[in-house]
Amino acid sequence: MKFDKQNIGTICINGIFTKKIDIADRGFQFGDGIFETIAFSEDNLEFWSEHMSRLKKGCKVLSMPCPDLKKIFFKAKKMCKSFNAQGALKLIVSRGIGERGYKIPEKIKPSWAISLYPWPKFPEANFIQGVNVRKCITTISRQPLLSRIKHLNRLEQVLARSEWKARNITEGLMCDDKDHVIEGTMSNIFLVKNNNLYTPNLDFCGIDGIMRNIVIKIAKSKNIKISIQKIKYNEVFKADGLFLVNSLIGIWPIRRLDNKIYQPIDLTKEIANRLEKITVINRIS
Repeated sequence: MKFDKQNIGTICINGIFTKKIDIADRGFQFGDGIFETIAFSEDNLEFWSEHMSRLKKGCKVLSMPCPDLKKIFFKAKKMCKSFNAQGALKLIVSRGIGERGYKIPEKIKPSWAISLYPWPKFPEANFIQGVNVRKCITTISRQPLLSRIKHLNRLEQVLARSEWKARNITEGLMCDDKDHVIEGTMSNIFLVKNNNLYTPNLDFCGIDGIMRNIVIKIAKSKNIKISIQKIKYNEVFKADGLFLVNSLIGIWPIRRLDNKIYQPIDLTKEIANRLEKITVINRIS
C-alpha cells in the first residue's frame, strides 16, 4: 500500500487497512487496553523490544491475552518501510469485542491497530535552550494497580493539557493529590543536582516511560548516581537543572518552570549526546 504522508493516521486494524472501528470494541467503549508510541525511520523501529516488553506487562496487569507480536512487528516494519520517511507509529491493543457492560468476556480475542503519522517538527530551541513548563491544576489519581503501564484511559492528561493555550508553554507538570511530582502530561521528568540525577517514584501512578528507562541505563553506564524517589513539587526548585523525556522528543531541557529560570546543564547535554548515538531518529528539525 502506498502511503500519503499528509493522510494523518493511516491505520491497519488486525492486519487489514481500514479506518473503521467496531463500536463494540472494549477499547472504544471503556478504554480497556494499552498503547505504545514508537519513533521510526523507514523500517527501523526505535526501541521496539523495550516497547513490546512494556506492552506485555500491560497485558498481564489487565489480565488480557497478548496478541501475536511477531505478526505485528512484521506488519509494522512493512508499513513503515512503505511510508518511506521518519515518523511516529502508534500501536493500540484492546481487549477486543464484547457485550454491553464492564464484565470481561469469557472468550477474549484482543484487537490491535497500527497508525502512522508524519514526524512532528520540533523547534531546535527545544533541544538546546529548553522549554517553558507550568504546574497543572489537574492531579494524577493514585492507583498502584495501573501505575507504570500505558493504558488507554488518558482523561487526566487530556484535562491537564487543556489548562493552557499559550504557545510559549510547551508542557505541564502533573502531581498527585499529595503534591508529589509524577510526570508531565506527555513526558517523564528528571532533576539534576550536584551532578546527580533524580526522577519521581512511580509506585502509585505515572507511566514508566521507555525513554525514562533508557536515560536511567545511560546514567548507570556512566556511573552517574541516580535516585528514584518521592519528590515534592517545592523540592523541584532546588534542582540545578531539569529535563523532560519521551519516545518522540528524546530529551528537552526545562528552561523555565513557573517563574524560575534554569541554565543549561552539562550533565543534561552529556546524556543527550549519548542518547543521540544509540537512536535511529534525527529529532532536531
